[in-house]
Amino acid sequence: MTRTRFHSRADHWLRPALWTLTMVLGLAAIVCLPAWAEEAALERSSQKGGSAPEATLTYLNREIVTFRASIGSFTPQQRVDRAYRRLVELQKSDLEKPIQIVSVEFAGQHGLLLSLGGQLLFGIAPDDVDREQIADIATVAEEAKSRLAEAFAARIEQEKLPVLFWGLGLSGAGLVVLAGLIWLVWRFRLHVSQRFHSLVSERLTKAAARRFDWTRYGYALTARLVQLATSFAILLLVYVWLIFALAQFPVTQPLSDRLNSFLVDLVLGLGTKMADAVPGLVTALVILLIAQALVQVTTNVISAAEGGRVTLPMIKPDTASATRRIVRLLIWGIGFAIAYPYIPGSDSAAFQGLSVLFGLMITLGSTGIVSQMMSGTVLVYSRALHLGEFVSAGDVEGVVTEVGAISTKLLTVRNEEVTIPNSVLVESTIKNHSRNFGGKSALLSTKITIGYDTPWRQVHAMLGMAAAQTDGLRTTPRPYVVQRALTDFYVEYELFALTDRPRDQLSILSKLHSNIQDVFNEYGVQIMSPQYYEQPPQPLVVPKDKWFTAPASKEADARSVDADMLQAASAG
Repeated sequence: MTRTRFHSRADHWLRPALWTLTMVLGLAAIVCLPAWAEEAALERSSQKGGSAPEATLTYLNREIVTFRASIGSFTPQQRVDRAYRRLVELQKSDLEKPIQIVSVEFAGQHGLLLSLGGQLLFGIAPDDVDREQIADIATVAEEAKSRLAEAFAARIEQEKLPVLFWGLGLSGAGLVVLAGLIWLVWRFRLHVSQRFHSLVSERLTKAAARRFDWTRYGYALTARLVQLATSFAILLLVYVWLIFALAQFPVTQPLSDRLNSFLVDLVLGLGTKMADAVPGLVTALVILLIAQALVQVTTNVISAAEGGRVTLPMIKPDTASATRRIVRLLIWGIGFAIAYPYIPGSDSAAFQGLSVLFGLMITLGSTGIVSQMMSGTVLVYSRALHLGEFVSAGDVEGVVTEVGAISTKLLTVRNEEVTIPNSVLVESTIKNHSRNFGGKSALLSTKITIGYDTPWRQVHAMLGMAAAQTDGLRTTPRPYVVQRALTDFYVEYELFALTDRPRDQLSILSKLHSNIQDVFNEYGVQIMSPQYYEQPPQPLVVPKDKWFTAPASKEADARSVDADMLQAASAG
């Protein structure tokens, strides 16, 4: 237990310390990288023979002067290198001497030399003056002299031990404060992470389906967001400490000013951009709110037409849902198209490039989906099928359970859900067995063949009797019989009847066939299947006293058992 506590405490303190060390090293690299890159670039420029058009002399993190002209065989970069070596070689006693500006004539040009106690530092030529600025060579020399004096004063001040110890002490105190703040941020991170996890767990547990658990994905998302926020906070604290620490030393004071200016400019720039973006965002929001209001109005009107409360010439109750989706899509599309120019950054090349890329990806990737959606629209407006109707399309027949934008689902009599793409359905011949019978009913039929020696009126009556004894068949309108054909050996009869349960047609037909056999056997009429080459001496029927031959019995009617099995199979 003690070792576990020790490891947990060590881990508790080690992580913030590692974060702090990593951030400090990262910021140090960021600060030093420009100087390293500048020195490397200057060195490469010097090796190439001075191909750089200009070079800036930097001393103790301060820009002194910029050389733009070549004097003799010396390029601007070579002049910077020679001047920098002279400044570095100066002794502390030399820094207190006054800086002098001496006028000279060289190659027919008037120039100025800066010297310290008789020691030449560097010269300024007329071509070193920036032509875009209103200044002369004397002004440039005075500015260089002022910056040199400031750099010399900082070097003298930096070499004083009290100043150095005071700067180190304040930097160390700031580092302690930084470590404490990072520790607080880390503790606050744990609290916020636990709070977010509890909120996500409560919300997702209520909203998630039983078959899928979203909580672990919500945990991962919140953990990553908290980690990013913590990293940003620690980075900002380290950046502020670095500004404070560099400001404590005269030599690094300019670096502190640059970092501070960068941070201030960044915050002000973001604030300015946010303020500039407010009018555009408000305009886009107003446009989208107007689009939302139009969507609500049109939705209410179309819903009223769907419910029969309002009559509109172009909208039918069965096409109102598709019309509502199309109108909603058009309104939102127009609204986003109008609001797009007011979105901040919409006129940038990056934003436009991403828009073109996403548009191209959607266009190429959604060709099939758009085709299916257009087919679904055609299917809806053709009014070929509705929910609950019994239809057949190709080799599939069943009850319509869903008419979607991409596909249509049918539930067959075998309790199989068949999904048919709308493009395939549009190209198929759709037979609606329920449209003319109230929308929920379907017409069932069965065929039998009876010999010519049986009166057809008797056959009609017996088939009607069998239909009346079958549960699931409607009595109104009454079932009817059609004589389909007069063949060489028998007459073909077909019985038609309506059912309100199209999904149960297998069990209903089974009951109907059983009843037809019983009725025809009871009245001694032979069903002519299979065919016979000659008339049998007596009708081939089952006598009534043999209907329940073992193992059948009246107590357990085999017909009911078969019907129950078929009903269970239909129910899945």
